[in-house]
Amino acid sequence: MSDIAREAGVSLSTVSYALSGKRPISPATRERIQDAIERLSYHPTASARALALNRSSILAVAVPLRQGANPHVIMQFVRSMLGTAYERDVDILLVTGEDAVHTKRVIDEGKADALVVMDLSDGDPRMGFLRKLTKPVVLIGYPKRTYGLACVDFDFREAAALCVRKLHDSGANKIWMICPPQATGDPVFTYQRRSLEGFRDGLDDCAVTGEVVQLPASAPDILAWAERTLTGPDAPDALFVHHEALLAPLGRALRDLGVEVPNALQVAAIAPQDVATDGPWQVSGATLPIEAIGAAAVTMALDLVDDDELAPSAQLLAPRFTRRETTR
Repeated sequence: MSDIAREAGVSLSTVSYALSGKRPISPATRERIQDAIERLSYHPTASARALALNRSSILAVAVPLRQGANPHVIMQFVRSMLGTAYERDVDILLVTGEDAVHTKRVIDEGKADALVVMDLSDGDPRMGFLRKLTKPVVLIGYPKRTYGLACVDFDFREAAALCVRKLHDSGANKIWMICPPQATGDPVFTYQRRSLEGFRDGLDDCAVTGEVVQLPASAPDILAWAERTLTGPDAPDALFVHHEALLAPLGRALRDLGVEVPNALQVAAIAPQDVATDGPWQVSGATLPIEAIGAAAVTMALDLVDDDELAPSAQLLAPRFTRRETTR
């Protein structure tokens, strides 16, 4: 600041006020100081700035690295959060979601002002330490118990029910749900539970029958299952799919078997738009609004940082159904 003061021909205190904004500075003086800053290529030291402001201007995001996590969808979430953080002049620090000890240390040591946690499961073992953190926490997910933490998510329950209702409106009466395999003891992620609840809600709403099929996203397994199940007299007339990685190989299997979509079999899915439209056909369904979820999570976290009297809240983003090639 002394160098800037000499270069601009002003006092050290005037430079300090201009940089901190604590007192008004005339436009002409502020311009001289800014010109001096640019000539000297000055920038504040992040560590000193964090110490002075008691703020790091960093948002930590706990990203899942577990086996079975969809890296394409995860990186879409990260990209959406990067954009919103950039607009708020905040950087993002990615931490391993499964490493609770490291995540806690990042917050306890003041390396981040808030934490966003992705891929939340019901009964998540991290909830014990998350609810005790002294910095704001935002959950991407909608657990049965939030423990007073802020959370934001897509309304998977209503989205699934909406898909079933739209399939039924288009003439379907035997609707099956396709989801990833779930081994005994595996964590049940909140979106999985809510999607399954919504599927059953939809069946009840329409008074139709349905089954839940757990199917790996393996082309040979999908083809064998489809040939065995979807070509006989007992085949369903519609599929509701909440399994992004399965959509493209399922489409190829149905095409190879000669199953007429949507005349013989209708398909609706919950999926990001690029996944729903990148395959043998354009899949109808509820688009997963990744950009909106990520932006809402970052906004919610930074608002809690800026206003320590702001109460944590819960937000569910409403679904919309888009009719494409796979429904009548």
